[in-house]
Amino acid sequence: MSEFAGPDVTPEAAGGDEVTGDRGVRRRRRALVLVMAAAVALAGGGVAASTMIKSPAQAAADSEPPAPDVLTAAVEKRVLTDSVVIRGQVSAGQSVDVAPAGGGGTAGAKPVVTKLPVKVGDQVQAGQSVLEVAGRPVFALHGDLPVYRDLKPGATGQDVRQLRQALKELGFGSDGDPEDTYGTATKDAVKRFYAARGYDPLPATPDGDVQTAAAQDAVTGGERALTDAKDALKLAKKHYDDAMAAARQQAQQQQAQQSAAPTTGATTAPTGTDRPAAGGSGGAAPAGESPVDAARTAVDTAQKQVNRATEDLTKLRKKVTDVKAATGPMVPAAELLFLSGFPARVDAVAGRIGGEVSGKVLTVSAGALVVKGSLTISDKGLVHPDQTVEILSEVTGIKAAGKVGAVADAPGDGQQAGTAPGGGPGGGQNPAPAQGAPANGYQMVVQPDAPLDPRLAGQDVRLTVQAASSAGPVLVVPLSAVSATADGKTVVTVYENGQRRRVEVTPGTVGGGSTEVRPLAEGSLKPGDQVIVGVKDATGTGAK
Repeated sequence: MSEFAGPDVTPEAAGGDEVTGDRGVRRRRRALVLVMAAAVALAGGGVAASTMIKSPAQAAADSEPPAPDVLTAAVEKRVLTDSVVIRGQVSAGQSVDVAPAGGGGTAGAKPVVTKLPVKVGDQVQAGQSVLEVAGRPVFALHGDLPVYRDLKPGATGQDVRQLRQALKELGFGSDGDPEDTYGTATKDAVKRFYAARGYDPLPATPDGDVQTAAAQDAVTGGERALTDAKDALKLAKKHYDDAMAAARQQAQQQQAQQSAAPTTGATTAPTGTDRPAAGGSGGAAPAGESPVDAARTAVDTAQKQVNRATEDLTKLRKKVTDVKAATGPMVPAAELLFLSGFPARVDAVAGRIGGEVSGKVLTVSAGALVVKGSLTISDKGLVHPDQTVEILSEVTGIKAAGKVGAVADAPGDGQQAGTAPGGGPGGGQNPAPAQGAPANGYQMVVQPDAPLDPRLAGQDVRLTVQAASSAGPVLVVPLSAVSATADGKTVVTVYENGQRRRVEVTPGTVGGGSTEVRPLAEGSLKPGDQVIVGVKDATGTGAK
């Protein structure tokens, strides 16, 4: 070891110098790292300063938006198609509020509901009683003419014909009566119909039986008077015949006497029927009326009595006929509900058993179910009769197909759209408020391809008019191409060769995000023209 340390250095001394050298190297390295870090920091600060500090011109240039790029679309001439989706209401061709007046036709009876055999959704058949008020029924019968009066024996008219036809359809014919007349056969049909339903018909007049009996008694008296008059005439004729026979016998006796006596030239006065007029030659007139004349007068008087008794009896018999014609079973208006078709449906029940009738008790609809919806003016141009319609009830999930039956020409005009009034005033029925009839829109009526499920009656449904289209090819642009100017004009802007040109138009039907346009100036807009629909910024985002 001594040869490595040198002759003058001890091992301990050699180890101390080595430690001191290592520490110096570490100090120099640490200083170098600090210098390098400071240099990096200064370089980074310079770069940051160069990016943050801009001249005023550069700052203004950077704040300007990029140059816009115009978005255009071509004008097309085609049939504008779309599917129009609207809400609709399912209703029948006829809807009637049942509101019986009075106490069920019974004088003094309180109008209280005594039976209510139907509920909402029930079907009603012809001849069925849908309600009972104060013990009196309300029958549903087939007919289009609303009831407006009580139908009584002797009545005539179309409503009588309708009643008779409705009863005949139920098996209660009245062919024996004259047409449109409530006669004896009709009375019998009414009696049988009511009896089959467990009711007695009301009499046309409260004392009809008494009137009939009195009239019949008068006829009996007239018949007796006529018989007595005929007997008196018969007796008077017998007396006349006896008087004539006596006069002939007397004349024969006188003739015989004259034949037996000598002829003196004197003339014997004739008797009997051969008597001359008073004051005649050959004898004096009789002082009083002869028996033959008296008998003749009695016969004439008796004949007059017979004639008068016959006339009186004829009048009495006619009165009996009139009384009988005016009496018998009647059908009160409050007991009739004429409906256009069956089965009918109960749409609403407002009354209850024991409740007093103060308005409508039931709402009944009849006829085929149809759907009515309301179109906006833009949709109206796309919808035409015979187009296919899908009917969907979201409540029940029921789907059905149909066709557009009619579209109203004027807003809120349900009659032009083919709806029929339901029912009519008077009696026990009144027309119910129209369902599905729009107040401001254009009413559309949908006719189902097949009868709708009765459960849909009164429901709100979704109507999808499939492949709705304009009437023919029209000029079409995107909706975004149409704008309004400050002065209220509707325009599209044509972009051609970098130039913009406004064209005033009238918009038409709308469908599928496009709209029909009709230029006010002919030829100012044609298929293929590019119209501005928006602008595109530097990011590629379109903006109007």
